[in-house]
Amino acid sequence: MNNNKILISQYIKAKDNNKPHLMKRVFSQHATLEMSVQTDNISFPAKVTGLDNITQTLVCEFNTTYENIYTLCLTDTVQQNQNQLNCRWIVCMTEKTSGSLRLGYGDYQWGFEKNVPCLANHLVITIEHMVILPQALQPDVLSWFDKLPYPWALSSELQATMPDVKLLSDSLVALYQ
Repeated sequence: MNNNKILISQYIKAKDNNKPHLMKRVFSQHATLEMSVQTDNISFPAKVTGLDNITQTLVCEFNTTYENIYTLCLTDTVQQNQNQLNCRWIVCMTEKTSGSLRLGYGDYQWGFEKNVPCLANHLVITIEHMVILPQALQPDVLSWFDKLPYPWALSSELQATMPDVKLLSDSLVALYQ
């Protein structure tokens, strides 16, 4: 696995498992985060600057609201050159207060420093879709994500192992386009 994918894996570990101390291994002190949210079912600030603020937004505040978080990057969508890596992602999680199940997807556009050690200096997260699914689907959906390779999986693995739930397949139809 190349260095950029290792950094992204560290980011996902930090975000999904509420480990803010890991973010300094991922982002430079002056990194920027841009969020393009194309759904009403989740909100984030449009722009965040600096490691501490990015950590507060993507780890601390996120984990105050959500738990049972599984984020996967789709290996077969990776486009990269030396200082950039773009890929599709998918996430499932439960909301702590209501217990509702959320499923979403979008794109990551990562920019990395040229110096060593290489850290991320810019991230654009596009959230294309975030759906609130019935709580009754929680066991099936969370178990499905738990069995997938984490945090990098192939789109074909998602499709081949997805529970046979029409609402779920309807929610993911645009992910594979």
